[in-house]
Amino acid sequence: MPRRMILTDAERQNFLALPADDDTLIRHWSLDDDDRRLIETRRHDDTRLGLALQLSALRYPGRLIQRGEVIPSVALSFLAEQLGIEPEALITFARRAPTRYEQLAILRQHYGFTELSHPLRADLLAFARGIAIASTKDKFVVATLADEMRRRRIVIPGITVLERLAGQACTEAEEALYADVAGRLTPDLALRMEALLGAGRRAKQSGISWLREPPGKAGATAMRGLIDRLEAVRHVGIPNGVLQAIPAHRVRRMAQEGRRLTAQNFEQMRPGRRHATLAAFLLEMEIALTDAAIGMFETLIGKSFRQAESARDKQLLESASSATSALDFFANFGEAITAQRESGISLDEAVTAVASWDKLIQATASAKAVRRPRGEDDLITYLPAQYVRIRRFAAPFLASFTFEGNRRNAHFIEAIVQMETGWRKGARSNDRPWVRKALLLANARWRKEIVGGDGAIDRKMLELFLVVELKNRIAAGDIWIRGSRAYRALDEHMISHQTFAVIKAEARIPVAIPIDVETYLAQKAGALNQKLREAARRLETSRGDTRIGAKGLRVPAVRTTETEVAIAFARRVATAMPPIRLTDLVADIDRMTGFSSLFEHLQTGRSPSDLRVFYAALIAEATNLGFSKMAHACPGITRRQLQQMAIWHFREETFALALAKLVEAQHSAPFSTVFGSHAVSSSDGQHIHLGDGGEVAGGVNGRYGNNPIIKLYTAISGRYAPFHTKIIAATASEAVHVLDALLETDAGLNIVRHHVDGGGVSDLVFALCHALGFAFVPRIPDLDGRCLYGFEPAKQYGILQNVMGDRIDADLIRAHWDDILRLMTSLRTRTVSASLILKRLSATTRQSGLAQALRQMGRIERTLFTLDWINDEQLRKTTTAELNKGESRNSLVRAVNLHRLGRFRDRSQENLSIRASALNLVVTAIIHWNTIYTGRVIDALRNTGQTIPDHLLSSLSPLTWEHVNLTGDYLWEEKPTLDENGFRAIPFAS
Repeated sequence: MPRRMILTDAERQNFLALPADDDTLIRHWSLDDDDRRLIETRRHDDTRLGLALQLSALRYPGRLIQRGEVIPSVALSFLAEQLGIEPEALITFARRAPTRYEQLAILRQHYGFTELSHPLRADLLAFARGIAIASTKDKFVVATLADEMRRRRIVIPGITVLERLAGQACTEAEEALYADVAGRLTPDLALRMEALLGAGRRAKQSGISWLREPPGKAGATAMRGLIDRLEAVRHVGIPNGVLQAIPAHRVRRMAQEGRRLTAQNFEQMRPGRRHATLAAFLLEMEIALTDAAIGMFETLIGKSFRQAESARDKQLLESASSATSALDFFANFGEAITAQRESGISLDEAVTAVASWDKLIQATASAKAVRRPRGEDDLITYLPAQYVRIRRFAAPFLASFTFEGNRRNAHFIEAIVQMETGWRKGARSNDRPWVRKALLLANARWRKEIVGGDGAIDRKMLELFLVVELKNRIAAGDIWIRGSRAYRALDEHMISHQTFAVIKAEARIPVAIPIDVETYLAQKAGALNQKLREAARRLETSRGDTRIGAKGLRVPAVRTTETEVAIAFARRVATAMPPIRLTDLVADIDRMTGFSSLFEHLQTGRSPSDLRVFYAALIAEATNLGFSKMAHACPGITRRQLQQMAIWHFREETFALALAKLVEAQHSAPFSTVFGSHAVSSSDGQHIHLGDGGEVAGGVNGRYGNNPIIKLYTAISGRYAPFHTKIIAATASEAVHVLDALLETDAGLNIVRHHVDGGGVSDLVFALCHALGFAFVPRIPDLDGRCLYGFEPAKQYGILQNVMGDRIDADLIRAHWDDILRLMTSLRTRTVSASLILKRLSATTRQSGLAQALRQMGRIERTLFTLDWINDEQLRKTTTAELNKGESRNSLVRAVNLHRLGRFRDRSQENLSIRASALNLVVTAIIHWNTIYTGRVIDALRNTGQTIPDHLLSSLSPLTWEHVNLTGDYLWEEKPTLDENGFRAIPFAS
């Protein structure tokens, strides 16, 4: 078996290097009293220092000092200072080899250091195997094995031996896991898995490749394709327990690997590894296809309503002319009949004198055609035209899943099953018992359309009701689907009741509110009553700039202005920035931060070996250029190299780690402090149009034109670091995604205040942010029609009583307090994503008790914030300024995403996510580079004697890109010209 390479040459050279930093020296090379007593038994300074050096090296990094090895001066000085000896004393010691060997014998005897023998090797191999089973990172196994040898005081013979031992342990661990999987597979199951590597349903395409195909544009054909692939996976029949011996994180890694491997790659594997990887991949695919089918079902129902809306609007438009004629007729008719009646004739004679009864009936019908309300319920009457289309995608969907729910939903689930059975068997009778039972489930509006005037049941309308209601109940979490991850029962998403009970008993609930509900309610009631009364007094005395109008509270808009001096200064700084190609900028930031090392190979864990290929692939993704054109633009780089780099190194987790590295660097940059606080952030959505193949991956665009689009929802810190980005549907509520940015970042931020625009506001977000310790500060553009809420009757709040809503229901909060705390614990521990929970809670049609209680808490926080908002003009200005940072960043994003008209053309959600992550990473690199060199430009200006006041610095932004060549020149400097500090020269002329 070939040797397993784990470390790079640079890592191999530095792994057992002697320490040269203060933290490591203090931790490992500090001498205690016992050490000093032994060292003092030596008579001369050189032997004392030599003994201390050998002892320290044996402790860390755990090896012998090599003959002639150069000792870092900082390490030697650290030891010499502890002993009161001059570092130069070591020179004479190094010449006497016998003394070195004598001292090694003394150290072995006194401290128990021992060589690596065969029995110890076998013991360490068993230890490393256990670590390798639990970890997917070979480098971690090497590091842990080295730590264990130091703990046992086993002298590490060398990095080659250590790496070989760790490699053997990793290989044996994998083989043991694969053997366990093989023992759980039947021969027939193995054959069914192997069959997927052969020809699939299309010529020259393997079954495994067919399974991974994106679903395509939402429709009945795409739904059928998803169901077909799901049935193919189910046909293989992988039992859930087949991978039970493999840790969950390793299973996830194997599934990721399976998504990238070709059939040929699988065939080149040993059978054990091939079968285990296929099993992990197929189990994950079953879940992914299930969730994709449910998501498409929701999308298609929404699309059907939009088509119904289009039909309604078209009908209204067509009837507009006749409606106008009818209105003209009735206006003239009213005048004429009034005049006739004043002449003393009867009403009947007056009517017939003006117009015939037939014409009056015709005009009345024309007017009634456009009289219906334009609410969403009105769309129900237009749905029957979509019946055939809805049934085409609903029939395979209903036939493929098992629906579950609580007892309250049992009759509805039974109706769904009976309807699907009728579709399958062609039964259309309305006399079946389930039809009457299903009718009882419909609300009054639906029942009016289902039951005709003669009492007959419109079967199509009843079936449409059941399909639409199923979508609503799935979204709300009232009904869940077996085999789904995103659409499980709401309770299953949260931390278990048993685990929460332990956390609660130990008083470790990670929330920022009192654990006792009565304490919480007392605090909130006191704060709310006080602020409401203070606001009422201010309004009664006309203090401040807020007024109460006919529609509610009125707050003047915030106006921000920038002085001509500040604009001129910003332009002066921008022109002094060093010109640079985007390629060199990315390489510069990598030299400063080392972010490329975090893009580990999925299989080997090694960092990119060719940085030029890595940079080219990253920039190709970020600029939307594509690999083919980038290969043409970069001499010596092929399209296949770029593809391989992206396949094995570009993953959501590697981008998250690299982004965290750049965010930390940005926050640590000295000049970044002038931009604002690292503890403040904001988030906003940016629309990205899709084109070509990407159109099939986009959701329905119901608000922003006819072209399919997505949103990039990005959070940016007060120091301009975009620390989180994700793709959301164009029509999705931004409010449900606010907390993902705050809870799921790997950047180690401590955000205390978060700003959003109006689209990110909801009572649920107010409640969750407050409970988790975040000050939620939205920009409220309009208070018209918005209510305030209090614990007391509205009349207790004076002038505010007309804008007060219902009283806060404290009893509802009390009843669900434990569930609220359990939910917050689940969010803090990342057991579930905030967006998933908020989407389920927001979608509920019959308002679950938990959702209602959270809304009550949200109303408290919304009211407290609104009172601050109307009374604090500076708060409104600060919020606007923070949100402007994100909006300005969007311009930089558009500039970088310049190729192909800025349209994403990726066909799968995974590829869209990778492109968005690459774009955000490169934008962050530009921001960090600009921050560093803006600071250097300011230093250069000050060195010329110019005085620069602080208020001018705060007007600067790291979002300029005029000095960055973003396109057309994808080359790298072999040896960039840098100064002694590693920076480029400032082209500054005083």
